[in-house]
Amino acid sequence: MTTTTVTKRTTTKITTTATTTTKPSRTMPPTKASLPLPPPLLSSARGTPFERAVWQLTYQIPAGSFSTYALLAAHLKSSPRAVGNALRRNPFAPEIPCHRVIATGGTLGGFKGKIARRDGEGITLAEKRTLLRREGVKLEGDGEKLKVLGTAFRGFV
Repeated sequence: MTTTTVTKRTTTKITTTATTTTKPSRTMPPTKASLPLPPPLLSSARGTPFERAVWQLTYQIPAGSFSTYALLAAHLKSSPRAVGNALRRNPFAPEIPCHRVIATGGTLGGFKGKIARRDGEGITLAEKRTLLRREGVKLEGDGEKLKVLGTAFRGFV
């Protein structure tokens, strides 16, 4: 009598799926997708896509800071004049703080669609100057010699 022993090898394949969740560190800047829309833009369809992009970027400028038409334009791959025109049409001021955007040379530029008279003044620019000072932005001089002091905000996402 012959006895046959059969050894059956069984291989068990164990598959595990690991999910790695990385929390952004506090030093990582937010991404454009992680930024919420400014409240006025959530509830309104006003503005062209370009104007809305300018307003969303302007919303990122913190109180007590300022930026320039040229820096916003560079971020949007546009022109400072186009940025100024979009800000002129901003129906959400001061919640979308267009007063925080100034000319590259440190002068106030325009405000509410108006530019300074030859003497550098105008009622709307007086309002822009007041809003900036109230937020802690340093200004020097008067009239056409009025300049904003400090470094422009560039931390756009």
